[in-house]
Amino acid sequence: MATTHGDPRKPGHRSSDAQPKPCADCDPNGLDTLKCDAEGVKKQAEVTTSAAAKLAERRTKYDAARAKYTQAREDAAKVVEESGVQLAQLLERLKCTIDDERIVTRMKRAHQSVQAKLEECGAPGGCCADDECDFDANTAGVALSELYARRADIGRHTTQAEKCFDDLIGEPEELTKRTTAIKDELAKISEAMGKGEKGYALVRLYARLLVVKQWLIDVWRGFSSSNDYVNCLCKALTCSLKGWQALAVIEGAIAKAECQEEAAEDRCAELQQSLVEELLAEYSKLLKQGGDGEDDDQS
Repeated sequence: MATTHGDPRKPGHRSSDAQPKPCADCDPNGLDTLKCDAEGVKKQAEVTTSAAAKLAERRTKYDAARAKYTQAREDAAKVVEESGVQLAQLLERLKCTIDDERIVTRMKRAHQSVQAKLEECGAPGGCCADDECDFDANTAGVALSELYARRADIGRHTTQAEKCFDDLIGEPEELTKRTTAIKDELAKISEAMGKGEKGYALVRLYARLLVVKQWLIDVWRGFSSSNDYVNCLCKALTCSLKGWQALAVIEGAIAKAECQEEAAEDRCAELQQSLVEELLAEYSKLLKQGGDGEDDDQS
């Protein structure tokens, strides 16, 4: 009678076919790469969108300021010319009224001293736009620490350009205010002189005239023509544009790099918690590759 062999699968025992096997070709790191690429693209898009709105607003202001400044300068030129003539007349008249060359000489020296102090203070004048606006936006192979440094440097230049632009954009109105102030002050001084002031009051009037003289010198704020002003404003706007273009790329690269660092840290933490599973996964890869070496370490 034939012997019947029993089922080798005994209670409490699972065959090798039933054991879960790690996937030899599984590499979830690719998911991290995709996620971090997406984070970088998202951040770059956010910065670009935000900057575009600000730049569009500044561009509109720039277009308006070009025409406004030209007209304001033409109007101011007439006031400046008339005020210069009136100032010279009032100075000569006041000198004769004071009738003391020593006082006049001292006031002139005092005026020169105050001018020197103003120069030390760095009184605003000329173009405030930065010439260094060719930014390096190449992020390939750049370390995260270097990306942080570039962001800070470009951000500083961009902020300076925006500050310059915002300061200059109101220049048409400010120019009109300055010339109006000159005209009004000369009228007040002329009126006061007509009242027959004497003594120290005359010295004070002379000081006020010297201040008006300084106002006339500084009235154009260092811009010799309308073109100088417009070019400076354009330079500030362009520098801001270049800065934001570079910052968008760098911010995207930073977001991607930070995501990659975080993902690497998470993977290391997971590895510590699942060493057995990782060991078996590596074992499965070696089985698939075959060719076991004779000198493999026997643990």
